[in-house]
Amino acid sequence: MNIALNGNKDHVEAICQRMGINPNELYDHVCQAMEYGTGYLQTQPLAEQSRAIVLRRLDNQQSAQIEDVADELGLSVRSLQRRLQAEDVTFREIIDRARRDIALRLIRTNQHNINEIAFVMGYDEPSSFRRAFKKWTGHNPKAYQLATY
Repeated sequence: MNIALNGNKDHVEAICQRMGINPNELYDHVCQAMEYGTGYLQTQPLAEQSRAIVLRRLDNQQSAQIEDVADELGLSVRSLQRRLQAEDVTFREIIDRARRDIALRLIRTNQHNINEIAFVMGYDEPSSFRRAFKKWTGHNPKAYQLATY
């Protein structure tokens, strides 16, 4: 068994046993996380790498402008745009899909009202969010929220 955790194998396994966790599963999760953090993204298409960065930044209520994503990827804005174009996707489409995914997740939790979701999603006006949501799903956000709860 590969020791992916920094520490004594017996100690880690004893903690897992007390918590009712299979140590092999824990090691697998840690290895996957380490792989993700040390190059997993680099094997993905640039559009997927960009989408992952945008999702993380939006989830953390950080700016997800093209300059931010290009900087994280170590590219110039123009290089990012060119490479995305080669994958037949625009940065605007990546932002739009990420916002849609986050909005759908927030609406399904039924813990936030539509105005709060619009604000968290970075929309200046709730009406702009409502239009975007209707474009994504064909439904207004409130009706969608009521139908999924």
